[in-house]
Amino acid sequence: MKRAAFFILLFALTHSLNAQTMLNGLMDNYRFKKMTDGTYNRNNLKMSDIQGTPYLNEKFSPGKIITLDGATYGGIPLRYNAYSDDLEFQKGEDTYDIDPKTIVKRAEFGGTVFCCMKYDFFGKIQNGLFEILSEGKTILLVKYTIKFLEKEKLQAFADQKPARFEAPQKEYYITFDSSTAKLISNKKNLLELFGKQKDEMESFISKNKLSVRNEDALAKIVAHYNSL
Repeated sequence: MKRAAFFILLFALTHSLNAQTMLNGLMDNYRFKKMTDGTYNRNNLKMSDIQGTPYLNEKFSPGKIITLDGATYGGIPLRYNAYSDDLEFQKGEDTYDIDPKTIVKRAEFGGTVFCCMKYDFFGKIQNGLFEILSEGKTILLVKYTIKFLEKEKLQAFADQKPARFEAPQKEYYITFDSSTAKLISNKKNLLELFGKQKDEMESFISKNKLSVRNEDALAKIVAHYNSL
């Protein structure tokens, strides 16, 4: 029993040391901005003065980062800031900001997988983070957006609303062979993206009564396309 406990402790220590080594390696190879604890850099507000959260999950989850040059760093405590579209990681008591557009190819943490890629936002090509919902020759993605609203002015006979982060909004995108991701705005728009398979996909969607507004339905649509 003592022998088993010894090996469990040894494994935990080794894992912790390896994670620390990975984290140190990441910080040695890239420069990161240290974040001010408890302060939101807008109008000198503190996070405690703002309702809601800019994070999908405020807790850090151990994960790994694959950089644009192919290096992998594991055991990194990560979380996603959907307001700034950045990743954040923790070292000790300090939190650091990662601009994924210059570093991250892929990040896996908390049961989710994120990638950084170009996307077409109403004709303007941008670069941002997406959660991967399904993978194959065609990839289904979701883009999260959290808006910040300023504190409203005090008005008679109305409750004053504080500064706040709104609930996350989702927009779904699709990419073919890792090309620029395209927004799925409606059924017609999605069918046009399928090109030569348009008729087959229209028949599949209609037969199965699938809505392009539904995440599970979109996953089925993309899975069927990938099977053709």
